[in-house]
Amino acid sequence: MEWLNNLVLDPRAFHGRQPWEVWGITILHVLLIFLAARLLVWAGKLGIVRLFNSLAGKGLFLEVRHLGLIKIIVQTLFAYGVYFLALILTVHYFGGRIISPEDLKGFGGAVLKISLILLGAGFLARFGKGSIENLFIEEKGKAGWQENRRLQTLKTLLRSVFIYGTYFLAGLMVLETIGVKTSSLIAGAGLVGLAVGFGAQSLVRDVITGFFITFEDNFTIGDLITTAGVTGTVEDMGLRTTRLREWTGQLHIIPNGEITIVTNFSRGGMFAVVTVNISYEVDVEQAMEVLREACKEAKRELPAIVEDPLVQGVIEMGDAGLTVRIAARTLAGEQWAVERELRKRLKKALDAAGLGVAYPRHVVMHQGGMAVKEAPSPLKGAKEDREDA
Repeated sequence: MEWLNNLVLDPRAFHGRQPWEVWGITILHVLLIFLAARLLVWAGKLGIVRLFNSLAGKGLFLEVRHLGLIKIIVQTLFAYGVYFLALILTVHYFGGRIISPEDLKGFGGAVLKISLILLGAGFLARFGKGSIENLFIEEKGKAGWQENRRLQTLKTLLRSVFIYGTYFLAGLMVLETIGVKTSSLIAGAGLVGLAVGFGAQSLVRDVITGFFITFEDNFTIGDLITTAGVTGTVEDMGLRTTRLREWTGQLHIIPNGEITIVTNFSRGGMFAVVTVNISYEVDVEQAMEVLREACKEAKRELPAIVEDPLVQGVIEMGDAGLTVRIAARTLAGEQWAVERELRKRLKKALDAAGLGVAYPRHVVMHQGGMAVKEAPSPLKGAKEDREDA
């Protein structure tokens, strides 16, 4: 067997042999190398599959879909690495050199280090994501529904910052491993960032404003707000833009830097305010009593009204009659629906009492077939036309 080893491992043993022997030994040598490589790839892939199946069964750190992707990447890198090594051995067999043993050792160490960095970054990202999830789950159990929406927004923001920060640091470590000076790269990026910053001041302002909007909880997803001249429901909040949907369906995308003054209709107790005009001819006290009874009935039947509506009294003496104002504290966001319902109920109550609602009128009086001048009508400021019969 010693002569066979010499033939396979030492091509100088070809001297003095027939050409067909040389070709046969060469082909045998190459086949043995790649057969060994193929067996090594098969065994390595089988071991990788078992390893990742074990990790998936334990549910550690990474989700199943992430493990599947990483498994494919590791299998591919392993297979290409083995075949590359087989190619190097084949070239060395013929007296050539692709890479020196020292370089090969350094290359293998770098590949191993990069693999460990990426795997560690994946574990750290998964661990941080799970920790953030658990932290906010505990807080959500103690908070109300509005606070829960704010916590959901903060959770998404913190999770994204942590994951992207982890992979950014991993990328810098990988660059250092392959010999790239990250210090000069970061310095260059700083200069580029400074130059870009002068041309993207509005973008920076949008991002900073978006962060403080989320942090200070000025509004959150689902709130009804007015800002930048638009009234709508907040559909989405990002670091750069906020999306508002009007009740008519239009979607407005507003840069956060344009959000300066915000009116929030979904925080705290809101009021439904309704005004009713009653005629000068009716008994004011009777009319207000009818309105009070209608308001009490509305409170009993409408869950959106949290307190008995208050008939505040006469607030104006207008051309058409007396204006009475009613205010009702409601659930946030329900004030407009309550206003519509109250108007309908108050109108029906006044009609049922024979009082009705005041409206502008013109009085024309005739005497002997000719229009005559008359003192102003009881309706204050009412215009009286004088016309021929």
